[in-house]
Amino acid sequence: MSTNIISWLFIAIAVAATIVTYSDMPEQMSIQWDLNSEVKEYANKAFAVYLLPGVMTLLTVLLPRNQNYQKFKSSLLILQNVLLLGLLSLHGVILASGYGLEVDLSKIVLPMVGIIFVTVGIYMPKFPPNNYFGIKTVYTVNNETVWRLTHRASAKYFILGGLLMIGTAFIPAPYQMILFLTIVVIVVLTSVYLSYHFAKHEKQA
Repeated sequence: MSTNIISWLFIAIAVAATIVTYSDMPEQMSIQWDLNSEVKEYANKAFAVYLLPGVMTLLTVLLPRNQNYQKFKSSLLILQNVLLLGLLSLHGVILASGYGLEVDLSKIVLPMVGIIFVTVGIYMPKFPPNNYFGIKTVYTVNNETVWRLTHRASAKYFILGGLLMIGTAFIPAPYQMILFLTIVVIVVLTSVYLSYHFAKHEKQA
């Protein structure tokens, strides 16, 4: 089964779940939660149940289709599917909350973000210089060699960081979110520093 078909399968599941459960949903539904899984925002059910299927569809339809995109199409579609799976999981949380079920978001969101980071780490060395995805700093966008070196070196930090993020789901609050956000910041700043590091050495070569 092609990755593009999988994308539309995820969307079809989200839409089907929405249609099947729509009549059971309350008129006002929770769509946003804080770090303690407390509801922060409500919306009418039509908006709540169609929001994420709509976002998933847009992500699939609005992908770039130019020649440069074709160079890393397969890797990008895999990343897209991982993201769609995460959104599908969140859609399930919204529908579950409509039935009055309590879901610990940290057990879903944190591992999904970690999985996304791991997947990005696996495929980012294959990303050629492009205008859409990757570690885009003033150093990488102006030098193809720096771009490739940065993405190869940063990949292992994304993978390690993603695995650690998955582990944070099992750490008690408030340390859970502190550690999770710390990992995100370290991975991002490390990637930016590596682009500077390789650009500096490239100039000296």
